[in-house]
Amino acid sequence: MTNRISKINKHLLRTVGEILLKEADLPKDALVTISKVETTPNLRFSDIWLYIHPSAQAEEVLEQLTPQMYDIQGSLNRSLQLRPLPRIRFRYDKGADYAHTINKKLDELKTESGI
Repeated sequence: MTNRISKINKHLLRTVGEILLKEADLPKDALVTISKVETTPNLRFSDIWLYIHPSAQAEEVLEQLTPQMYDIQGSLNRSLQLRPLPRIRFRYDKGADYAHTINKKLDELKTESGI
């Protein structure tokens, strides 16, 4: 990954985070954080990976964000001084849930073996 793409990813992470905090209509009982941003080398698309807790509400949160994409993209476009402007896509990050499951299994194995 080039240094430029890395800087763009960091800037998008901060900017989209602020937009979601201020403008997005999200459920009050769900925690939504941006875990990472991946921008294509040609700057056409940026995948915004969201960690959603509890994971049972992930589908609901993504469904609520879908109709708001136009407004979120517009706010992002106004705040960026970059050409071409990347189109954002929200993705659900299952990595934290997977890590939690693995840790739970390891704890079970430790208690079974008496360690």
